Amino acid sequence: MARSRPQSPSVSVCRLSVQAFYDGLASEYHLIFGDWDAAVERQGLAIARLIRGVRGLDAQDVLDCSCGIGTQAIGLAREGYRVFGTDISERAVERARGEAARLGQDVAFGVADLRDLDSVAGTFDVVISCDNSVPHLLDLQELETALRAMSHKLRPGGLLLISIRDYDQALVDRASSTSRLIEGPPRRVDLRVYDWESDSPVHAVHVLLLSESGAGWTVSHHHVRYRALTRSELTQVAEQVGFIAATWHDPGDVGYYQPVFTAIRPE
Repeated sequence: MARSRPQSPSVSVCRLSVQAFYDGLASEYHLIFGDWDAAVERQGLAIARLIRGVRGLDAQDVLDCSCGIGTQAIGLAREGYRVFGTDISERAVERARGEAARLGQDVAFGVADLRDLDSVAGTFDVVISCDNSVPHLLDLQELETALRAMSHKLRPGGLLLISIRDYDQALVDRASSTSRLIEGPPRRVDLRVYDWESDSPVHAVHVLLLSESGAGWTVSHHHVRYRALTRSELTQVAEQVGFIAATWHDPGDVGYYQPVFTAIRPE
């Protein structure tokens, strides 16, 4: 675990709610994908291509500081990277270890909050945080803390890579819900309900997973809060921390399902 530091009540509550969300989702996270194993391969390939394009072939060591059940960490290991994955959710990390073993990939994992990575030994060529993890930080001060922690784990010239939901568009739409049918088998429905807090970028997300079985349909419910983090906000905070060459990559250009932000720690 990362070393304990004094935290405000709001930060502690945020940490516990995010941890509970991913602890609860760990056993069924794969259900939001049509084929999770295929997604591991596809996403690993897309991120590896981007790393090679921005950082070159000499980047070998990767820290995935919000690894979840291992989607990107295992995918990058398949592409030949040495990967260490951490996450705030111990249950997600436990499952990631099992999935890496099942898929025959050598990945080390540990439990850590992405705002405090001091427990992670060494430094890396690349630090990634994918799958919309950074927007769990509900204010920009917390985002700055996290980006500084990531910077400290990067070698000079190292690459920061973050993927988030397209919140620039989400703030225009302010959709109340989205749904997606996953054919399976088994058939599933991934339903998201969004509770926006007045004119604030902060909003609650309710994830309802409906699954079909021989006995009928079952539903599970998980909820957590996010900040609708815009591209300009993430860029500005990263540059305040000291990152350079901040660049946004659109999904269609890199073959990844979310917009991807990259930046470099100066030499």
